[in-house]
Order: sequence, then structure tokens, then C-alpha cells
Amino acid sequence: MEAGLGLPADERGARRGRADLRLAVPAAVFWGAAALAGRWVPGPVLLGCAGAALACCVPAVLLGAQRRATGHRGLGGPGLATCVALAFLAAGLLVGGLAGRARTTGPLAELARAQRTVEAIVVLTDDPKPSPPRTGATGPARGAPPATASARLEAVTGPGRRLRSSVPVLLVGPSADLVRYLPGQRLDVRATLARPRPGDTISAVLFARAPPRPRGRPPAAQRAAGWLRARLHAAAAVVPQPAGGLLPALVVGDTSELDPGLKDDFRTAGMSHLTAVSGANLAIATGAVLVMLGRTRLGPRSRALAGAVALAAFVILARPSASVVRAGAMGLVGLAALALGRPRAVLAALAGAVLAVIAADPTFALSAGFALSVLATVGMVVWGPGWGEALERRTGARWPDASRRLRAATGRVGEAVAVAAAAQFACTPVLAWLGGGVSLIAIPANVAAAPAVAPATVLGLLTMGLAAVHPPTAEPVARLAALPCRWLVVVADRAAGIPGATVGWPAGPVGAALALVVVVLTVTMARRPATRRLLAAIVVGLLVARLFLLPRLDGWPPPGWRLVACDVGQGDALVLRAGPGSAVVVDVGPDPELVAACLKGLGIRRVPVLILSHLHADHAGGLTGVLGRVPVGELVVSPLPEPAQQWAAVQRGAQAAGVPVRTVLAGSAGSTGDVRWRVLGPERVLRGTASDPNNASLVLFAEVAGVTMLLTGDAELPEQRQLAHHGTVAVDVLKVAHHGAEEQTDDFLTATTAAVAVISVGTGNTYGHPAPGTIARLRAAGVMVARTDLHGAVAVVRAAPGRLAVVARRPGAREAEARA
Repeated sequence: MEAGLGLPADERGARRGRADLRLAVPAAVFWGAAALAGRWVPGPVLLGCAGAALACCVPAVLLGAQRRATGHRGLGGPGLATCVALAFLAAGLLVGGLAGRARTTGPLAELARAQRTVEAIVVLTDDPKPSPPRTGATGPARGAPPATASARLEAVTGPGRRLRSSVPVLLVGPSADLVRYLPGQRLDVRATLARPRPGDTISAVLFARAPPRPRGRPPAAQRAAGWLRARLHAAAAVVPQPAGGLLPALVVGDTSELDPGLKDDFRTAGMSHLTAVSGANLAIATGAVLVMLGRTRLGPRSRALAGAVALAAFVILARPSASVVRAGAMGLVGLAALALGRPRAVLAALAGAVLAVIAADPTFALSAGFALSVLATVGMVVWGPGWGEALERRTGARWPDASRRLRAATGRVGEAVAVAAAAQFACTPVLAWLGGGVSLIAIPANVAAAPAVAPATVLGLLTMGLAAVHPPTAEPVARLAALPCRWLVVVADRAAGIPGATVGWPAGPVGAALALVVVVLTVTMARRPATRRLLAAIVVGLLVARLFLLPRLDGWPPPGWRLVACDVGQGDALVLRAGPGSAVVVDVGPDPELVAACLKGLGIRRVPVLILSHLHADHAGGLTGVLGRVPVGELVVSPLPEPAQQWAAVQRGAQAAGVPVRTVLAGSAGSTGDVRWRVLGPERVLRGTASDPNNASLVLFAEVAGVTMLLTGDAELPEQRQLAHHGTVAVDVLKVAHHGAEEQTDDFLTATTAAVAVISVGTGNTYGHPAPGTIARLRAAGVMVARTDLHGAVAVVRAAPGRLAVVARRPGAREAEARA
């Protein structure tokens, strides 16, 4: 702190090699105090003390600075630094505490606690987004697809009172009522108030009870931004997914069309920041304007003003998220320095941006996105240059005779590695706090992605500009922009598919503190040659243990597995091992994320055949968890295209992924790797049954490396009786039909002579599955029963010739419960 707050100007200028902390340290103190007061809201007494401290410290700081500037005696360096720190600490407590009390106390909080229905006036601050409904006592109408919209409350008329307030709220209502509105739109809405969830930075949740009524039109700037975003979407539509959905995300942060599988890959690979507009996007947009104006005779102030206009326009276009606001404020500070003819100080500009943003909206002090954006910039500014120079020096020492071109290329690679590593290291404590583990692949993935980011962004901006003037001209440029986008897709896919790419880590404050200790130790050890070698040995040893030793200790998947019934809740998802990294998948459950996690845990990188026994959502709803995430050879489906909505979704998904679809009946067969399969039924589509889709289920006989199986989908009694003329099908493993429902013929249950029966079923389902009578009949026949509701995922393993075993993903108490 002494170097940043108390040194005279001449001493500070002498220390050119150190980071200028004159504004950075006060900004950090202010930010921390505002976050602390915003999370644990102080009472009036503490706020009064903070106000008094601020009133005392500010005059002392101003007087001390003035006397030192004129050469008079005044506060010494440590004294002045202490006063500055206390002033910013008090200011942060005051700003964060007042904002926190406005959210948590007063008449609005009372109405929210009582869940009152009110008439409210709100102003949208972001685009409404479809999303799952929030938990709470009151919500939108059941069955209506929900959407949420961040908004600022202007007025509330409740029982016997009218309030005027300017606080952040969340508006929840049916998608059809909200998604057509733009940010800046004022709405009258009848809504039921509810308290926010713990940790939210909003004052209340408003559940709309009727369609909102617009008050006037959105601001002209937002209408123009919405029109441009729509034009970009239309131009990007000529590019197949997932690159087509990635292009708007890279340019303006619009992830509405981003493929869910690609989004998960980006998150696993540590590349999610590429789809959130940040300083890089603003630098590209504003820098392009400044470069063009640099060829004119305009002076620095005129260029800075034009750059500020371009920056503000891009912020409106990209929507003011945490990273965009931080980058915009920092850019304005830098442009001000340009206008005044002063050299740019990135750390000082960042500190000024943090102070301005949090003072204007204290909720940013609690924003994880804002913290990640600031810390990534700090890492790149503080560590990036030194690490890049060190890598360049070591490269030059290793290859002293290299050509100038090779030296320049290796220097650029070293700079990219240093920047990616610095940003990742700086963000690691916050990422650990948020949970989800620590990525081991983030740095190399971001280095590989870096060459494609700027071309994709520039070409995307050009696409949007051309689409606004002449849409047909924009389509070829969009196809050109798809090339770097496809490279990013490949990098994310390959990085996310690496086993052990993410290390489990404790979440919350404890995990953040541990991560901070690891980062500090790593950076400290890397500075000295002796400890650097020790650090390299430790890192290599941990990576080897993570990639090769820990998976063996984990015991999943078990060696010799033939079939795995994934734990996907109330639904089916079966994986038949065809070879290393390859499998035939039968059904995909209701949730894409659950089936994707199951395949990833099994190390499946290729699905030659994907079979949907029928089109009910509990068997086909998770299709995007496979299509678009791993290569799929063909999609085999039931002969009945019902329900029609699900059939349309299957066709769209297959077309987007470029996967052929084949409808089959009894007699169809196929083989791939260790898997051979044959369709036993249906022989014809049955109509007029209690459930025609269930009775059109594909009933499969399969053999996986010598283990035979009968996979029955949701076949009910009509289809089971239709196949009775086949006689009993003797198999080693039976997948019990319809989640273990009561209605089962002997030929489909006990007469199969199966040693193992697998029931894929959800915990606490309301259908009564599996039926106690079905379980009793199986156990009376001496069949081992494995259930996903009790065991989690279950694997059938060839333990020895002629002997099968079942390995549960969740053994222990649930295993005992299953045997009871």
C-alpha cells in the first residue's frame, strides 16, 4: 500500500517496473467493502459510523495532498495512505449498505414477504429469456413456458398504498407475453410479489398474473439495436449449427441460438468467456473506429469522442451485462486519457472503471461475472507481460540460431500462452468459489482458440453491418465467418472430451481460499529456477495421477462392462459398449444433460448407431445430449411418428447434426464393433391401444461381446402378446419393459432365463414404477434386480466366462435397500 498511496511523485516515477497501485488499492478496498455490506446488510448505526468516518477522512486526505503538493509538512506517506484507505472503506460500506437496505427493508420488502398481488410499473433492463420457472410459493400458470426479464421497478400500487422506488427486480411470466419486448420498454404489469432467493441482488420477484401492457415504445437506440441483432441472426441462419449459433454469441453475446452441447463444451474447456461480450469485443469495435479515424486529420479529442460514441453504441447493442459495463467504463477512462493527451495506464483505467461502475450500481460488487471480468484483466496486465517476456527469453536461449521470423512466431505463441495463463490464474479463486471444479485444459484450449477469435468477431461485425444495408451481401461473409467459428467448435469439443479435463474442487469460501493459496504458491515458485523445477515435477505428477491413476481408483466405468443403464430419472438411456470410446445408445432419457454426463463418464466419443425405441419424451427428450456432442452414424427410430411434436424435434435435431434417420420394423438388424442387434418387434403398428407409442416400441435382441440382452422399451401387453409366437427369448440380461410396470407377460419377464434384470426408473415417480408385483416375480425366479432409482447408473459386467456381475454407481445403503 505504501507504494500505491503514500509515495511522492518523483519516487513513484522512479519505480517504473512496478504496477501503479495508486488507484488500484483504493478501488479494491471500495469494492470489498461494498460487497461485504451488500451481502451482510449493516444496520443504521454502522452506516452512520461509516458516514462520519467518510466525512472526517475526505477533508484530511484533500488537505494532506494539497500540503504535500506545495511542499509543506503534512501527513506522511503511511498516514496519508491510511486516510485514503479508510475513506474508500467507509464509502464502500456506505454505498453497499444503503443499496442492501433498499433491497431488504421497507414497504416493498413487506409486500414481498406477504406475497401481495400489486399493480407495478417496471422498465426492462435486459432481453427477456426463456428459462425454467423459479421455485416459490407463487408462479406463472402451470404448463405455460416461462421467461424471465431483469427490470427496474418504478412504482407499485398495492393494498392501500402506492410506492415509488428504483430497485432491481425480476419479472417472471409466460414466454409469449415477454419475449417480444426490448430493454428500455416500460410495462404496466399485474403481478404477485415474492421474496428473492438468498444471495440474489434483486429486491423482489414479480410473477405476472396477466399479460403486461406496454407504456409507449422502447428507446430508439434499443429498437435499432434489436433490429441489428435480428439482422445478424437472419444472416447467421445460413450457417449450419453449431457454428451458426456461435457467431451471434461471439459478436454481441447473443446466446439464444447457441447449441446446448456446445455451451457445455465451452464451459468444460474454460472458454465460456468467448460467448460473453467483454473487453476484447469492445476493443475490436472501438479500435476499428480509432484506426480508421487515425488516417484523418482529426485531433485526439475528436477521435476520442468518436470512439466514445462507438463504444456506447456497442454497449447498447451487446446489452449491459457485468463484463460489458466494466469494459465500457474502462474504455471511457482510456478514451479520456487519449483526449487529454496522457499516456494510457491500463491498471489505473481498470481501477477507475471499477469505482465508477460500483458507485453507479452497487449490485455489481456482488456479481461473479463482473469479478471474473476484472480479475482476468488484472491478470493479463500484472502478470501477462512479464510471463510473455520470460517465455520469449527462454525460447531465444534455447534456439539462439533461429531465424527472425521463427523468433517472432514463437514470441507470439509465448505471449498468447502468457495471457491465457495469467487470466486463468487470476480467475481461479472465483471459479472455485462458484463450484464446478477447476479446469486443467483451459489454458491450452484458449491458446488454441485465440487465433480464431478476432477474425470471427471482425467478420461477424462486418456481417451485421452488411445485413443492415443489403442482406444478400451479408450471407457470403457469414459463411466466411463460420470458418473460425468451426475452429472454435472443434477446439471446445476436443478439449471437453479429454478425460480428466476438470478437477473436482470444494466450492464456496473454503474452495476459493484454497485456490488462492495454490495460485500464490504456484506463482511464487515459478519465479525461481530451483523451485520452478520442483513445481514442474509436482504439476507433471499431479497430471499423471489425475489422468491415469484416479480414474482407476474411481472404479467407473468398471472394466469389462457390456451394458450401462444411465441414471436419467424417469426414463431410459442404455449404452452398449461397441469398443474403446464407441457405443450403441438405445434411448436418451428426458434430460440432455444427464445422458451427456453419462456418456462422458463412460468415455464414449463416438456413437455409430443411436436407437430410439419410441418417441415419448422419457425416451427421446434428451436427444440433444447426444446429437451435436459426439459423432453419430445413424438414428434408428420406431415406425410410429407420434407424438408429432417430438417427431418434429427428432427430425430437426438429426438434420442439424447431419445424421440420417431410418425407420425400422421387425426383421431389421445391424452390427458395429462388439454389438450385434436385431429388431423383434413391432411386426406392425398397433392402433387403438391404451398407448400406441408404447406399443410401437422397438423390441431388440442384442449381443455385446458374448452377453445377450432383450431390450423392451415401453412395450405393454398388446405388443408383448403380438410377439408371443416367437416363443421365449433366452437371454442373459433383461431390460424390464415400461420401467417395471405391473403388466408383464411371462415370456417378457421370468421365462427369459435372464440372470440380471435392469429397471430404468426415476426416484419418487408418481406412476408407482416399478410395481411391487413385478419385483416379486423377478426375485421369485432368482433374477438379480438392478434399479437406477436405488443404485444410480448400473453396469452389467462380464466378470468371468459364463458369469455376470452388476456394478452400481451408488452402492452402499441403497444397495442394501434394493436387496431388502
